[in-house]
Amino acid sequence: MSSGLALLAFLLGLGLSLAASEVLVRTLGRLGHELRLSAGLLGLLVALGADSPEISSALAASLSGARDVGVGVIIGSNLFNLAALLGLSALIAGRLRFRRMLLALDGGVALLATLIVALLVAVRLAPFLGLALMLIVTVPYVFVLARPVQPPPNGSQARGSWRPALWLLPAIGAIVAGSSLMVAMALPLGDRWHVSRAVLGTVVLAALTSLPNAYAAVRLALRQNGPAVVSEAFNSNTLNLVAGISVPALFLGGIGAVPGAGRELGWLLAMTLAAIVLGFPREELGRPSGLVLIVIYAAFLAVVMR
Repeated sequence: MSSGLALLAFLLGLGLSLAASEVLVRTLGRLGHELRLSAGLLGLLVALGADSPEISSALAASLSGARDVGVGVIIGSNLFNLAALLGLSALIAGRLRFRRMLLALDGGVALLATLIVALLVAVRLAPFLGLALMLIVTVPYVFVLARPVQPPPNGSQARGSWRPALWLLPAIGAIVAGSSLMVAMALPLGDRWHVSRAVLGTVVLAALTSLPNAYAAVRLALRQNGPAVVSEAFNSNTLNLVAGISVPALFLGGIGAVPGAGRELGWLLAMTLAAIVLGFPREELGRPSGLVLIVIYAAFLAVVMR
């Protein structure tokens, strides 16, 4: 296949994956409202839907034998999320305001999840132990999010319709198909154009598949909904690590031998910690803090692309 046709197929796969992820996000949102899920749990489900392009792309790359690209997509997406969802949103909106407890909870879980994945590299932690630690961290967090803030009105326990769920399988199928096509075209194109696997995974695919999250975060920031932006950024990163690395490691093996994984995780740990430290004292991320996060990401890009 010529490079032009391969690029066209790549863009087709990208478009299909992103469009289907939007359908999935809307479907999960409607389903959550119908079933009267708590706001926290609903937000987590929507974040999972928005993360589906990068997770499915990472899995497609790993299953095709390009494990370094698959792991790179997840770590690169998380770095991009911190720079775009938090940094760029703060820069555009002026500031993101939130409660200190929200930052400590969401950011703390994301930081612990990153540390656990880093252990898979640093000490070659067995994948099943890594997943066990991940569940110890994330399951209580999900239960906290699942608690309803208020009881149903008039004590009603009625449940809504499951009809929106009919769109789930078609949307997921389209995301998987689009991501598989995108990865199948990206790998040979990268080889033809002499793009390194590190750049292909952690920069190109990571950024492109994270665009829906970035767009949604900027919209929320302009509406002065800082808590939603912070939760979206950190929850997306946690979900990426669980679904994109920890669970697949059970079947594909650890990531200790993946080239560059340790370096990239080091950047992710530093950037996650920086986001928490910058926002904690004043319960906000202003333009200077947003710029710091973007500069850190730019430094990461400079290291990867040199």
